[in-house]
Amino acid sequence: MTKTYGSRQQLARVIALDYLRVLAVIILFFFHLAMIWLPNWDFHFKQMTSWYWLQHTAMLFTPWRMGLLWFISGTALYFMQAKHGPSYLLTKRSNAILLPLLFGILFVVPVQLYAEMSQKAQLSMSFLEFSWHFYFADNQFFADFSSGIWHHIDVNHLWFLRSLWYFTIILVLIKYPLALLQQSFPTFNRYWLLSLLLLTLMTMNIENSDLKRDVYGFICLLTGYLFGYSEQFWQWLNDKIRIILVVALLFIMSYQIGYGICQDNQVIQWVTSIAYSLAKITSLLAVLAIAHVSFVKPNALVTKATPYVFPFYVIHQSVLIGCAFIISDFGLPPYLTILMTLIISALICFLILLLCKYNSVFALLLGKRPKQNSRLATPRYQALITLIALPLAFRLLGFI
Repeated sequence: MTKTYGSRQQLARVIALDYLRVLAVIILFFFHLAMIWLPNWDFHFKQMTSWYWLQHTAMLFTPWRMGLLWFISGTALYFMQAKHGPSYLLTKRSNAILLPLLFGILFVVPVQLYAEMSQKAQLSMSFLEFSWHFYFADNQFFADFSSGIWHHIDVNHLWFLRSLWYFTIILVLIKYPLALLQQSFPTFNRYWLLSLLLLTLMTMNIENSDLKRDVYGFICLLTGYLFGYSEQFWQWLNDKIRIILVVALLFIMSYQIGYGICQDNQVIQWVTSIAYSLAKITSLLAVLAIAHVSFVKPNALVTKATPYVFPFYVIHQSVLIGCAFIISDFGLPPYLTILMTLIISALICFLILLLCKYNSVFALLLGKRPKQNSRLATPRYQALITLIALPLAFRLLGFI
């Protein structure tokens, strides 16, 4: 990827995105770890605490953590389409998303459903017994947990992959209008910024939380697609970095204070929602600006870690919830429980990623891109992957 660019600034831009790609999933790992113990936020498995300090800490990352992933994904899709053409996005890229999504919903996410039903539905059976019900029993067993792709088979944290596949298809369909937009308005300026802020504010009126999340994600993905490759965009961030940081901090402080002082006052709730929505864009730009000036040299560890970002994303939440579910039965103090969950989960994730290094088929199932000279990258195997993933694709499109 870096070979495409000659100038030092362009190289630094690509390096910054590599750092951010790795840092984004690490932040997500700690965020989902915290979710288990946050007092007021629902999750698939919960441990009750009064750690409001942890909740406010998590809120520092909430506005931009997913927006960052979407921006990086949009930039990556632009480079893929520019290098390989739209057919690549419809074939190999779709395979690279749908296969780990299918594997994930069938063999990774069930751990979360087991923990959730054990806690919320007082389920008392082993995971092996639960697995039999998951794959073979009548759907009535999951009557209260029936939302999903196929009845009780849901995406949980893998919603990102489902939406990413949708957006990839959309980008192919609107390729030419986007190209015209890039040619007509190639310079990122205050008018683009104002447009992004207004579009994000409009999402406040979307009542469906999944749709609201996806619309914001598409806004960030399009931003990455349209400007992630642009030297002018990164220079604009560099020139405006101080004002961006100040404004982002003001919005973050505003919604933190608003969330903390009054939950019942409608005016404060409205102002807090506006501040939070504006922080979604300004804090994302602040993170990008900081990365651009901070990460200017390649790092061997980042380079080695980059191919494992996708597999780590697929497994991390189930590993966290599974470990927390088991360790919570030990009756340990909460601080010790969360520490043990952190250490053991990180170790398990490392071992799974190590397995990806030495088993190419397992790695492919979790989303690690095969080497170009691997037989898994040949048209024959890609056609086989397409056949395997086709039912899921038809289901997501509503054909079956």
